[in-house]
Amino acid sequence: MCVICTAAPGTMPTIHQLAAMSQANPDGAGIAWHDGAVLRRYRSADNETTLRYICAHLDDLTAAPVLMHFRLATNGPVCEANTHPFRWTKEGKTGYMAHNGISRIYSHGPHQCDSRNAIAAWEQGADLTDGQEGIFATIDHTGETRWLTPAETIDGQGGPITVSNTDWQIPTGTPAGWYDPDEIWMNGYRQGQEDQQAENNLRL
Repeated sequence: MCVICTAAPGTMPTIHQLAAMSQANPDGAGIAWHDGAVLRRYRSADNETTLRYICAHLDDLTAAPVLMHFRLATNGPVCEANTHPFRWTKEGKTGYMAHNGISRIYSHGPHQCDSRNAIAAWEQGADLTDGQEGIFATIDHTGETRWLTPAETIDGQGGPITVSNTDWQIPTGTPAGWYDPDEIWMNGYRQGQEDQQAENNLRL
């Protein structure tokens, strides 16, 4: 199903929310954010790599507007090229876009996955706002986030965040041992902190 999340400066998903999104959608994760000067992106077909990056740069990302995506592959192989968010250029603006759902109209095209084909069509004027081809969200070169289709607002860390769905949330009463977000997160968190420390040491 995938999940898209946007967060305004000062907010982020909680550590458990990030772990749950990743666990339910394990086929690639990416984040785009505006650092106050330029729009940046980090993505990997390996979710744990992206979670480590988020952990290592959590303060900077929390201070920025962000768009993130965790992928459940339904069309196209698991690889970095098919990992959201994808770059776009339209009407003199540039940015990144993420897709949640299956775009049946654009399942065939110049790219390996329907999401990239749908975004390419949108760049040329296709309308993706009716929800027929899934849910789409963007962040542009100024850091403005925008949802082309309706989304849900839930509580995150520091305030509300917006998500394309809540199917990734762990139901109340889930048996112990089926899912351990603390372990998933802490593995990434520890490595992320180590990566940050190593980066700081290089600057000394």
